[in-house]
Amino acid sequence: MNPDRPDQTHSGSNDDGSAEGFFSRLLATFLGGDDPDREKRRLLKNLTKELKRRKSKLYKPRNEEAGVGIAKFFFDIYRVVAPAQAILQNASESGGVKSIVIDSFLSEEQRELRERFSEDTIRERAKSTETKALAEELRQTMISFFGSFDSKKVKEINGLYNQLLLLLQFIQFDYYMLLKKFDSSLMEGDQAYKPKFEPISAEYIIDDLKDFLEVALPLDPSVDWDKVLDVLQTYRGVEVISRPAWKKVMQAVKEMRDSELFPMIIQHVEKDPFWKPMVRIPNEKIVEAYLNALKTSTEGTMQKILTERKNLKVDQLCRQVFGTSSVVRAKHYTEQANAMYAKRMLAGYTHAAAFNYMKAFLLDYFKKDIREVVRDLLLVRGKWSSNISSQQLSDGFHQVMEAADKAVKFDDSLAEDGERGAKLKKALGRVVERDKNSIRFIREGLKQVNTEAQVMINEAANGLITIAKHLKALLEDRKKTNPELLLNWKEIEAAGEESIDQRMIAIYKRIHAFVQLMQMHVRS
Repeated sequence: MNPDRPDQTHSGSNDDGSAEGFFSRLLATFLGGDDPDREKRRLLKNLTKELKRRKSKLYKPRNEEAGVGIAKFFFDIYRVVAPAQAILQNASESGGVKSIVIDSFLSEEQRELRERFSEDTIRERAKSTETKALAEELRQTMISFFGSFDSKKVKEINGLYNQLLLLLQFIQFDYYMLLKKFDSSLMEGDQAYKPKFEPISAEYIIDDLKDFLEVALPLDPSVDWDKVLDVLQTYRGVEVISRPAWKKVMQAVKEMRDSELFPMIIQHVEKDPFWKPMVRIPNEKIVEAYLNALKTSTEGTMQKILTERKNLKVDQLCRQVFGTSSVVRAKHYTEQANAMYAKRMLAGYTHAAAFNYMKAFLLDYFKKDIREVVRDLLLVRGKWSSNISSQQLSDGFHQVMEAADKAVKFDDSLAEDGERGAKLKKALGRVVERDKNSIRFIREGLKQVNTEAQVMINEAANGLITIAKHLKALLEDRKKTNPELLLNWKEIEAAGEESIDQRMIAIYKRIHAFVQLMQMHVRS
């Protein structure tokens, strides 16, 4: 065959003008061929025939009418589930329901282990157990409890909960609004009312039927629904649904599903024989979330106990040091000032509490009582056998004095009109305008301020520790028949109105309590 000859034709061609093409189209006319519209019409025709053959009181295909049989079907379900709709309205979001489901699978041993995680039990154990030991004890108990949930038990728990969700979404279907289309006088929740249903155009309930199939088709009548109803009864304290009535509902749902009538009605009304119902099948996994919540709750309880113990200890130390638990000495580097930084998601002043205590101690006590004893009596009037000891005490004293002076200047610099405070305030104003450079400036500025505050606190604490060590050594030396550190105790004793020993003991105890207070607020 020469493809270059223009008068050449192809024998047996499928071109539209060929004999074979003509006969192919003719055959397709009789058999339907691959024409999707033709296939759709054929299926719809068969569907109409099937609906007519059934002669169902629920639907008349000739005029696409939904009969009162549909209304009666839904009304029978509505009478059973309506009382439960209100009391189970938020059950699907309830953590209590999840806990009840899980609890129904626990052995006595598991219940005993779980009880150890209750706040009351933990607090009772905390009365006689050190915090670290209690934390380890709870950790081991948690390992045992968590390990008792094998894969089989987890599957059973999740399965029961998802079955419960299927029931809840079936109950919460809006039966009332669907039924009201058949009887506009129907009152919601009126169990005594005898409805007067009338046939309506099926077009008005198509969306309702679709929604119903979503929640009804996943229900399995063969499931042990008593377990689900037991959970709901425990949750609400009453029988939420009559169990014999529920069995009848399940039988009606089974018959509806087996008949496939509702999907056929939808296909017929919408002229879509290919339509398939969608189903809502939950797949929640509640065990892992439950165990995580238990772990978080236990850790939270321990944290609360630690915080309470810390606050109690802080309160006790404050009273030892200042005579009161309410101490307010800082003016600008304060917890209150942190509110304006918190609004911008910034950390603010991280050592405010410790700085407040330090400033109060240095200004109200150190510069008065401690200075009078350490500087005026021990360093100025004292005759030391060794310059090394007196120099160390002097260095510690002046280190604290410098910290006291720095604290005042530091705090004042953070005032609104202070050197640092004015800059930070200005930058905060720009943050509202989403100025990234201002945010960076504030973070860097706060970092520097907090670092300086921490250094200042540590310097003061170290200086006070040095003073306390020397006071302790002097007190021990005083007990000797022939003191070796300080040679003129009688002269020093005569210079003060109170006993020098008692004054040094009081200072030592107060410094010791103050350093403990600082250690609870600042970690280097």
